[in-house]
Amino acid sequence: MFYRFDTEVPLRWVDVDSAGVINNAVYLTLMEQARYAYFSHLGLMAGHELPFVLAETTMQFLKPGRLGMAVQVSVSTTKLGTSSFDMSYEVRSGDEVLCKSKAVLVFVDKQMKSCPLPENFRATVAQFEELN
Repeated sequence: MFYRFDTEVPLRWVDVDSAGVINNAVYLTLMEQARYAYFSHLGLMAGHELPFVLAETTMQFLKPGRLGMAVQVSVSTTKLGTSSFDMSYEVRSGDEVLCKSKAVLVFVDKQMKSCPLPENFRATVAQFEELN
């Protein structure tokens, strides 16, 4: 998988268990931080409002992460649907891949009902990711 965006996400003491291994739930937080950085980079996070919600995710844990590691998260939008979009993530420390994930996110209105992707969002992401 080719990623056009990655960001360093620092680990905190609370992110690891008593054995010094990154807690599995923390990977969702790392990816959420990277997703925020990705959409901020694209200029799509005006007012810090999140107009979409996480609907589904799958994770594949490949190697344990440990406190003290420099962690980078690569992010890519892989598909734009009518009201949802798919993203892929890769959490790495150096050349080692710790975790891979895929997610489906859905745009919602103020009543938390799905709604179409805004045209500006679609055009910006499609251009950045070179999606048709």
